[in-house]
Amino acid sequence: MGKEKEDFYLENWEENMKDWLLDPAMVQLDEEEFRVDFLDTTESLIIEIETENVCPEELIIKKKDSQLVVSILMKDEKKIRERSIRFPFCLKKRAITYSIKHHTIEINVPKKECSTSSSFIIRVQGLSNE
Repeated sequence: MGKEKEDFYLENWEENMKDWLLDPAMVQLDEEEFRVDFLDTTESLIIEIETENVCPEELIIKKKDSQLVVSILMKDEKKIRERSIRFPFCLKKRAITYSIKHHTIEINVPKKECSTSSSFIIRVQGLSNE
């Protein structure tokens, strides 16, 4: 039963994300803040941030219940660019990780909970040097 309940939420999340991606206000945020794409794998949901047209200096990832807030401080800008993404489950016991590849930041949100709470804030500085 737990698996069926989880699948239901993930299916619902996929539908909400489709609406989120097609929302004109979100497209505008893609252009004003930073572009966000979503990938769904067997083990995790991946948030992909394209950085080819921006120069990030600092990345901050915050977990707030079922919401993930991604903030990026751009080099030579005082304003922090921020996007907020709601998930169909609580993020408290999800071991969120990130990787930085050529012009892309990937944030990995596992579908399975870990046994203990993980860090609520991930902060990465000096991105423009990488």
